[in-house]
Amino acid sequence: MKIKNQILFIILLLNLAESAAQISSDNTRNEQSLERKLTIEPAIGIKPWPISDLLVSNLVQWNFKKHLSLVSHTSYSYNNAFLRDFNYIKTNYNYSLSQKLGIGASVYSKHSSHTFSLIAGIKYDAFKETMNNPEFEIFSASSSGVSPDMGIMYNLKIGAKKYFFSYRMYLPLTPYPIQTSDIYSIDTNLANFTLEFGIGIRLK
Repeated sequence: MKIKNQILFIILLLNLAESAAQISSDNTRNEQSLERKLTIEPAIGIKPWPISDLLVSNLVQWNFKKHLSLVSHTSYSYNNAFLRDFNYIKTNYNYSLSQKLGIGASVYSKHSSHTFSLIAGIKYDAFKETMNNPEFEIFSASSSGVSPDMGIMYNLKIGAKKYFFSYRMYLPLTPYPIQTSDIYSIDTNLANFTLEFGIGIRLK
């Protein structure tokens, strides 16, 4: 009887050890699934203030180390999307193209990852507007130019499979990050935020 109890005790210990190893293996596998080496993340976004701009963008992220990554962000912005004809002034076109590169740091939770990146690049802006007031002659004005574009981006990934949800928030640091202590100032602080929502695809 004593030998039988010892055998049962040994079997119980082996089962506990196997269960612990299985849990450890599952946790490691889950962490590795969140450690994506290369992803592309197309998204649509909006700059909510003061007049809504719509944009489409794509983020490419390469994790060359567990917590460090290189990122490339490309975007096209359709500016003043909901106010293109106002007070006899028609917007013929108003858009921005931006390309930025940078480096990011990532932290991982159970089902998501958070990446904070410092990115910089260039932005091309172009617009043309036409005043068509019956009391005056038709007059058009246009402008275009290239400017630096640098800022901080937060990127949230939710999901551990090949396809996952992606959310980004971008705060440009040029030409100004903050001009007033009032966080609700529409013409400065709130005008800088860009929010993007999309999906991500793990390539590697």
